[in-house]
Amino acid sequence: MDVQEEREILIVKAGRQTPFSRGVLAQTLSQAGARSELAYQIAGEIRAELIAEEIFTVEEEEVIARVREKLVKKDAMVVGRLDKWRILRESTEPIVVLIGGATGVGTSTLAADVARRLNIQSVIGTDSIREVLRRAVSPDLLPALHKSSYAIPPEDIRVTVEGEDTTLLGFRVQASQVAVGIEALVDRGLKEGTNLVIEGVHLVPENVMEKYRSHPNVCSIVVYLSDEAAHRSRFYVRALGTAMRRPAEEYISHFKEIRKIHDYIVRSAHRTGVKTVENLSIENTSDAAVEIVANRVSGIAETAVKRPSLLFDAGEPSASESP
Repeated sequence: MDVQEEREILIVKAGRQTPFSRGVLAQTLSQAGARSELAYQIAGEIRAELIAEEIFTVEEEEVIARVREKLVKKDAMVVGRLDKWRILRESTEPIVVLIGGATGVGTSTLAADVARRLNIQSVIGTDSIREVLRRAVSPDLLPALHKSSYAIPPEDIRVTVEGEDTTLLGFRVQASQVAVGIEALVDRGLKEGTNLVIEGVHLVPENVMEKYRSHPNVCSIVVYLSDEAAHRSRFYVRALGTAMRRPAEEYISHFKEIRKIHDYIVRSAHRTGVKTVENLSIENTSDAAVEIVANRVSGIAETAVKRPSLLFDAGEPSASESP
């Protein structure tokens, strides 16, 4: 093997140096929305070009410029995403992403993927918040808090509204109770500068999300599935993915109620101007969600103090990610 190919390439930014890694660069491109195979192809091509040109110390911006040149030819749509994603990753401003949606539409999976791509460490489900509140509040005091969001009986609502659907009324009561915990977490995250993703059915646009509508650091998204059959089938997949802790049949038996809540959340999003994304495939939905977040917060991020580097904090390459 050519000795040149074994030489280490150093990436430099603001006086700091880090070894060039195809794995880290490919990961960066994948997180910005490039297809995995394309990301590794571009990373490999750039390393080969630098070696051929005998460039063994290179500024990070030069690497990014080469990436952009290749993306323009191979997948131009990713270029804009990369620019916005860099702003998000390098900003010190806190980012709070709220992902709402009915049970079974995929908010948990989407939240995990969005957090991975934006390098956000904290992902919290509203069901976990409800569980904490249940331990602190007696069922005698707030009985609706102790039931599934789609199965709250009329006697636990304790509020009667003439002509209102009891399923939606029960859900709204529970959502308003869980909102107390959600808002406490969001407010603390913003105050302490902590990046955070919160997901779950209790993130109702006209309730929790409305409070943060004008906050530039908070981005609200509602996930939906227009096809009822596709929604129904997700519960069987979900049951397998959770080791059958809650059988799919339990959800299917309440599917009518779940769809009522689903449609209510979507209507609420439309009334308040919250962005909606149909979750037909996690890859496309994640792309759309990251772009929504980027568009929301890139304005404040561009003027904020930036972290030292995009490629320096991408993490060390794994054993399969050779430099």
